[in-house]
Amino acid sequence: MERLLGMIRDSALWGEFGTIAVGDTRRRLSFFVMVLAWSRQMYVEFTLSQTMEQFLAAHVNAFNVLGVPKKVMVDNLRCAVLRHPRGEHAEFNPRYLDFARHYGFQIVACAVAKGNEKE
Repeated sequence: MERLLGMIRDSALWGEFGTIAVGDTRRRLSFFVMVLAWSRQMYVEFTLSQTMEQFLAAHVNAFNVLGVPKKVMVDNLRCAVLRHPRGEHAEFNPRYLDFARHYGFQIVACAVAKGNEKE
């Protein structure tokens, strides 16, 4: 995987895209989005779940396409951030921290109620 010098804005809010037929049932269709901060190059992956495993796998797939950034900015979604009291530092999910250390990127959390920081 290529190492990038910039930041990726990670809009991994697990957006929802309606439902899809899977066999005889309908399943919720979600998506993961990762956007490069400067070029705005985008990676989108559709999923049938919003689990931590799927979140991390989508990161790996995005890194294979976009490269690994120095920093990933995330909103305060549970997969990434356990707590983020207003005006204080975020407490990151230990599993996501281990993942970030393994791939060599720093996690940056948006300020509380400031998801627009990613734009």
